[in-house]
Formats: sequence, C-alpha cells, structure tokens
Amino acid sequence: MADGMKIIGHAAEAFVVYSLAKLGVEAFMVKQDGIDVVALKGPNLLVAQRIEVKGASHTHNNLYSFTCAKGKPKRPYTKEDCDIIAMVGLLDNTISFRAVEELHQITKKIHRRDFDSNDLTERTWNKALALSLQSTKELLKGI
Repeated sequence: MADGMKIIGHAAEAFVVYSLAKLGVEAFMVKQDGIDVVALKGPNLLVAQRIEVKGASHTHNNLYSFTCAKGKPKRPYTKEDCDIIAMVGLLDNTISFRAVEELHQITKKIHRRDFDSNDLTERTWNKALALSLQSTKELLKGI
C-alpha cells in the first residue's frame, strides 16, 4: 500500500474511534488482518463488534468510492471477516456504518450529499449495530 493510502487509512480508523467515543462507545484500533477497530462497550453493545474501516479522501463526480472486499480475487466481506464496515467520508468528517450483511458488492459508491447529515454517524451506527447483533444471535442459535 502506498504511504499516502496508509495515512488515509490511519486517519479514517482514528476518526472512527473518536466518533464512537462521542457516542459513548469504547472502541480501540487494532492491528489484525481484516479488522481495524474493535468496539467493546457502550449503549446497546451486547457483544464486541469487529469493524473494518474504509476511508475516502476524495470524490469522483461527487461520489465516494469504497472497496468493501478482500483477497485475490476480490470477494465481499462476510460475517466471518468482520461485523460492521465503517465508510468514512474524510472530506465531510462523517461515517456511514453498515452491517456486513448489508453489503454484497465489491465497490460501494455513495454520493457526497448522503454524507451531509448531522446524525448520519449515530443513525447508521445504531442501525448497523442492531442488524449485526441480530445476525450474531441467529448464528449462535445454530450452534
């Protein structure tokens, strides 16, 4: 990865930890393949959440583009890889969280206007967390 991309990635990860702290969620950056942040404690957080962070520092035609895949050949993330994907629009200092089950494509494009919401980070965190916890509960039933 180019040095510039590493800096963007580190900035996005730190911003996710900071933003979650503002929501009362205790989260930490980790160095583990496929997981950038782990959320441990906070409102409605019954089980630790593994978060993969994707950052974008520019747009093309006002679209942020996030690669939500891993490996060669590229494949979309699954619940085995992480629980939540955080897509950080660094130009707008906003995060769109998605439960991994919501994303089935390799590239997710989001218009910049969709990041122009004061409550986007909190709203999408709550939705992603609820979906992730529900799918975790369903997985545990099968054990």
